[in-house]
Amino acid sequence: MSSIRIHEIKLKNYRSFGVAQTFLFPNDDYLKPIAIIGYNNSGKSNLLNALKYGLYESVREETFTINDFHNLNWANAPRFKLRFSIDISDSHLRLGNSYENDTIINVSNNTITSVEDVCNCYPGSNQYSKKWVIKQKAPIYYINFHNIKEEISTQKTSWGNLKSFLAKHIQKLVDADNTMKAKKDDFETEVKDATDKVLDNSQLKQFIETIQRNYHQNLRNNSCFVDFGLPNYEDIFLKMMFKVGLNGNSENLIPIDHFGDGFISMFVMAVIQAIAETNIDDRCLFLFEEPESFLHENHQEYFYKMVLCTLAEKGHQVIYTTHSDRMIDAFDTKGIIRLDTDENNQTINAYNNVGYFVNPFLGLNPADFDEPINVARFNEYIKTVEPNLNRMLFSKKVILVEGPNDVLVYKEVIRRKVLEAIATRDDIIDKSKFADTYLNFENISFVCHHGKATALYIVELCKHFQIDYFLVNDWDFDLADISIAQIRGFADLNALQADPIYTGGDRTKKGMLTTNRNLIESTIIDRIHFNVKKLEEVIGYTSDDKSSLKIWNHINNPGFIITDDLFPENLALFVGINNLTHVNPLQNIQVELNDDLPF
Repeated sequence: MSSIRIHEIKLKNYRSFGVAQTFLFPNDDYLKPIAIIGYNNSGKSNLLNALKYGLYESVREETFTINDFHNLNWANAPRFKLRFSIDISDSHLRLGNSYENDTIINVSNNTITSVEDVCNCYPGSNQYSKKWVIKQKAPIYYINFHNIKEEISTQKTSWGNLKSFLAKHIQKLVDADNTMKAKKDDFETEVKDATDKVLDNSQLKQFIETIQRNYHQNLRNNSCFVDFGLPNYEDIFLKMMFKVGLNGNSENLIPIDHFGDGFISMFVMAVIQAIAETNIDDRCLFLFEEPESFLHENHQEYFYKMVLCTLAEKGHQVIYTTHSDRMIDAFDTKGIIRLDTDENNQTINAYNNVGYFVNPFLGLNPADFDEPINVARFNEYIKTVEPNLNRMLFSKKVILVEGPNDVLVYKEVIRRKVLEAIATRDDIIDKSKFADTYLNFENISFVCHHGKATALYIVELCKHFQIDYFLVNDWDFDLADISIAQIRGFADLNALQADPIYTGGDRTKKGMLTTNRNLIESTIIDRIHFNVKKLEEVIGYTSDDKSSLKIWNHINNPGFIITDDLFPENLALFVGINNLTHVNPLQNIQVELNDDLPF
């Protein structure tokens, strides 16, 4: 039995990673896959690569170039420190122990001069051998679904190496199968006899003999023998190919690599399942790069439940990157690592809470578990969270609004504000297109919560996942009657509910006051805006007809003015309007070499 599991990685200065970041992985009791999520260019692939370099890919002087150094700065040398447990046939790596690989890259005069790629399992030595042992003997499978056709290729490289996970596994089976080894001599004899029989008295045999005669002369009559036959026994199974007969047709078989990427993805899924089913004793590590790449939504969810979850339930550690909310379990966030970028465009660990592990379906009492999404709140989840989960988890920022008309108005308002801010920018050629796509480029999404009670839930989730948010709501009161400052001024909700402003109201008014106060308490002070009394009044729309078309026509009327009551300064700062009036020069952010990192 072999096993391997990653427990922790610390890394800095690797590509998008600058300041040191630490990531923890759930222990052996956690039987769910671990998803690395984040928007485009947030560093997901970089983290997965760091796991490979930290665990089993040898790092040498020629491994990295300046492109791998954070901000392309030679002073920012990448460093990885990975803690893992392993059980393989090696005297230095034993069951029950935890080990650390520490990879340090030394630079002098803008050149990588040396690499310390050490493991505390080899005390006092800088040995690459431990990486080789782990790579060769540990049950590790890395699959990049972006290059899905390469992952099913079993051919060796020009250096004689195997690249794909499928080729490595086939070779492993051939090398370890004693039944096949016992038949090797018979196989080689039968293959030779069959080949000789087919070639006997053939034109091909005459052609081969002619080649040998000419080759003999070219080598100045040096004795040589030319054979034309099948590969060696050790290679012949890697020269074979998988073929598929559609609709049960076993006569007309088509090589698997002739199909599209989606079809091949389903085949790879079957290969992974077969590996898991046949590796009964091993506890493997599976690293997947965006397995949903060529799958539609329903098959994404199928792949997650049938393959990823099944692997994890059998004790294998599964770590993968994804862009899809169908590839995660919103009811169990201990297996989610969310990446973000800071103001310096460095990748940061935004969410990584391994906590303790419970199953939210064991009971309906919220006290039984600490997940923000659970069965007790399933109604809220289906109505509000599920339709917006992708926007929330894979956006840099989210603007929370009450309904569709709010989205309609604020998208148009932001577009105009962007146009206004870039009016004098000569470096932007198509200003209209820039304004139209500004929110997309900045990865800012709108989320409709359809009510203040559910807004509280969405805010809670944003805080849980460390998502930057801004909340826009209707105040529902005239300022002359109840002002925002007045409600904000109470020490807490109990103080408000003891005041005549609350006790003198009817049930509806009390509910509205309570909800508004809860929103104020739950939200950062500069991340909330109330439209008084409601959106329609702020934009000057007096009709009771809330037709989106009529509201659209109203805000496109030449007389419509965007006021601070609709688009306050804090919202402008949130979406970055203030940064658009001039071109920001690229900043060369350097990490201090003596930054007290925990290495």
